[in-house]
Amino acid sequence: MKRTLIAGAAFASLLVATSASAADLPVYTKAPPVAVVYDWTGFYIGTNLGYSFGRGTTDGTQTIGSLVAALTTVTPMSGRADVNGFIGGGQLGYNWQHGAWVFGLEGDIQFSNERGSGSVCTAACPAGLVFTRDYKLDWFGTARGRVGFLPAERILLYATGGLAYGGFSGSSSTLPMDFGTWSQTNVGWTVGAGAEAALGANWSVKLEYLYMDLGSVGGSSATVGLNKWVFDTKFTDNIVRVGLNYKFGGGPIVSRY
Repeated sequence: MKRTLIAGAAFASLLVATSASAADLPVYTKAPPVAVVYDWTGFYIGTNLGYSFGRGTTDGTQTIGSLVAALTTVTPMSGRADVNGFIGGGQLGYNWQHGAWVFGLEGDIQFSNERGSGSVCTAACPAGLVFTRDYKLDWFGTARGRVGFLPAERILLYATGGLAYGGFSGSSSTLPMDFGTWSQTNVGWTVGAGAEAALGANWSVKLEYLYMDLGSVGGSSATVGLNKWVFDTKFTDNIVRVGLNYKFGGGPIVSRY
């Protein structure tokens, strides 16, 4: 009996010592999952394809001369034409991300098959003098700033605006108002908005709208007798396009726990 009591006491002492030692050991727990955070910062290059809905607007005057100065008349003339077509080109830019905001610069160059034709006439049109005007936008480009917000890690909504430039041309050979063919590179402005989605570490797709104003081009016909026609043509454009971008370097970064 005595031996049994001694053995029980020894076993109890061993349990107490073991429990005390276990309390001093460090406690290990499973590490929390690591989230992969996409970083928009970096240079990118891409291509795009879209459609443009433009408008060529011509206003001017028709001067009908007379040997008697008092009989000389100046009549307003005007005309409008839709200048629509497909566009395509490439873009290059840089983004800088700060929290949920993205700031960037982008430049692009576009080829265009936008064409249109319309009538220009005096105020008495169609009873007055009428001639046909042809318009073309052969190419254009932009240099813009971008400011965007990230509603989700890989979704960017942005506003954009800046400089626009392009080669606009026209022609008219209706006699006697033979303006011939003219072509001019104009500088204007553009504003717009878009949405871009990151597909992986380096690729993204975007949908973008731009309104572009390339200003006006002036000119006049050769004097026919005592008569002359002077015009001023303004071109504006609405651009809808989709694009694919490749971002250099960067990619996902591990930083959120």
